[in-house]
Amino acid sequence: MITIWIVLALVAAAWLIARLVVTLRHDGLGSAQPPASHADWSSDLPSHPYRSA
Repeated sequence: MITIWIVLALVAAAWLIARLVVTLRHDGLGSAQPPASHADWSSDLPSHPYRSA
């Protein structure tokens, strides 16, 4: 009887993993390109940002 429960648990785990894989592939995880990064902020900053005139 224990063997039946082990087999049933393995089948359920395999089904859950298969559903997770299908869901992640449908979601596009890992296949979409990330958004473009903004320009480097250090190039636009003054050398003395807190100095008063």
